[in-house]
Amino acid sequence: MSDAAYDAGYDHGYWQRPGHVVAAGIGLSVLDIVCVGLRFAARRKQRQPLRVDDWLLIPATLFTVGIGVSITYGVSKHALSYPYVLPDDAPEDVLAAASEQLSIEGAIQWAYTLLLPLSLGFTKASFLFFYKRIFAVHNSGKTSIFLTGMIALVFVWMVGFFLTFLFMCRLDFWALWTTARAIIDHCISDTNPNFSLAVTDVITDVIILAIPIPLIWRLNLTSAKKMAVTAVFLFGAVTVAASLTRLVLTTKILTVGYTDDVDPILLVTSFIYWGMVESGVAVFVACLPTLWIFFSGTTWLPLVKVVRSFATNSLSSLRLLRTRRSKHSINVDDSSNGIYLRKRSNSTHSGSRSANAAQNNDINSPYQVYPLGDIKVEEV
Repeated sequence: MSDAAYDAGYDHGYWQRPGHVVAAGIGLSVLDIVCVGLRFAARRKQRQPLRVDDWLLIPATLFTVGIGVSITYGVSKHALSYPYVLPDDAPEDVLAAASEQLSIEGAIQWAYTLLLPLSLGFTKASFLFFYKRIFAVHNSGKTSIFLTGMIALVFVWMVGFFLTFLFMCRLDFWALWTTARAIIDHCISDTNPNFSLAVTDVITDVIILAIPIPLIWRLNLTSAKKMAVTAVFLFGAVTVAASLTRLVLTTKILTVGYTDDVDPILLVTSFIYWGMVESGVAVFVACLPTLWIFFSGTTWLPLVKVVRSFATNSLSSLRLLRTRRSKHSINVDDSSNGIYLRKRSNSTHSGSRSANAAQNNDINSPYQVYPLGDIKVEEV
């Protein structure tokens, strides 16, 4: 392999160095575990039950940690981040050369392609269930229907790519950790699936990022308050930036492909590194809205005022709408700060905050009052 051809393949950077790869694998895994643990602690502190969006982050974190463990192991075995060493007894067809280094690298790459759509899929679903819990008061409303459709689409997306990569070699799984020639002969090309995954990943991230914006800007708030509330949800832009970076690198890497002039180990290292970064950052960002409770009493309090106004105005609009449609109405004022409404079910919601709020409303109302637990609202 000539140096000129090697350098022309793709840009080399810190994402191929052993220290950076291990730091990403271990650091992001630990960060996600801590953030998800704090998210559950925040729920307990708020005396709120765990919801679907909370539970979905557990498999998302486990799959992300799985990627981190695999790449850390790969670096320890020199199967990632180190140049490919051609065996002394290699045949004339370099792609048919077999070695322990290539075998481990192939197994890690396959594990990564299976874990990545699962990690990203569960994280996207967590975002969407969070939006549905906050914004979709009516299960039959347009917002709820749209979010339900997006959730279904994300799960189909996740399962579809998982099965595609699982059976990319049909039942010849052994080909994935033997030689590049075996992959070419027994497996479908992974160029199109990987590129499709990267493109659709960016598209869904952009949609998920944009969903809360029109809902916020339809509220009767000042422009300054709308911008402040929007900024809370735009933390998701970090995930979009990570997925867009991975798309750019994936496009460039897949353009190079497996040839005699490209180091397969460093090629795969770049590919996996950015997937780890995206999945790790996505879980971290998904936890941020719930973790605001730990910042009460700090410089975040002005933002709490904005969110308080957001909740009050939103509930006031709902009250006016329901007054026109139903004989029953629910009084919403400053005393019901930080709640949202659902139709009353057979079960009774427990918790001191919801019980106190329910006492201020018509007991015969078909709607039940629940606390808006993700954003702590308090007197400031």
